[in-house]
Amino acid sequence: LVKRLAADPVYQRLFPKAFPEAKGEISLGTIVRALSAFQRTIVSVGSPYDRYRYEGDVDAVSDAVIRGEALFFGERLECHHCHNGLHLADTVLHERNRAGEIAYHNTGLYNLDGKGAYPANNIGISEITGRAADMGRFRAPSLRNVALTAPYMHDGSIATLDAVIDHYAAGGRTIASGPHAGVGKNNPLKSSFVPGFALTVEERADLLAFL
Repeated sequence: LVKRLAADPVYQRLFPKAFPEAKGEISLGTIVRALSAFQRTIVSVGSPYDRYRYEGDVDAVSDAVIRGEALFFGERLECHHCHNGLHLADTVLHERNRAGEIAYHNTGLYNLDGKGAYPANNIGISEITGRAADMGRFRAPSLRNVALTAPYMHDGSIATLDAVIDHYAAGGRTIASGPHAGVGKNNPLKSSFVPGFALTVEERADLLAFL
């Protein structure tokens, strides 16, 4: 990472301006400080949905968004089990729970061998725990600004939100050919919160409006 950024003319010019006390050094320390400064500028509360849900402004969002919210938090689609709370995430970390609660899920994105295998360089939390049952389990991210963060899934392998809905509606992704071929729906390690569902054309449009 340091070598790649240090070779970039843009960062060769910007780091001395940002970190004169470090003589513009591009190091892990200054990279972390730069990223932290950038991330503190990203304030995504105060969106139309926030005004509707938390401030009582019933005119802040469309009827389609409200219908989509009901679908998202309903038991038919099961989305809310992994994307909940203020940030629509599955990680709880706040002043009174500093240890945090972090969950990991297998969504049936891959099933290379019929036994739940994921690509060798992308096996999820199993890489840390060494437990076979953790294969393909990843942390559910926040869905704030999700319309702006394509491509999707942990490896960026799904291009659009519409295709993400297809994946969950099918109860897991089917890849017909190639090195990653397999039927994710039949992944034996898949979360029970990814059973699949059916949507009407209007329901799909409402869900997309909410997202």
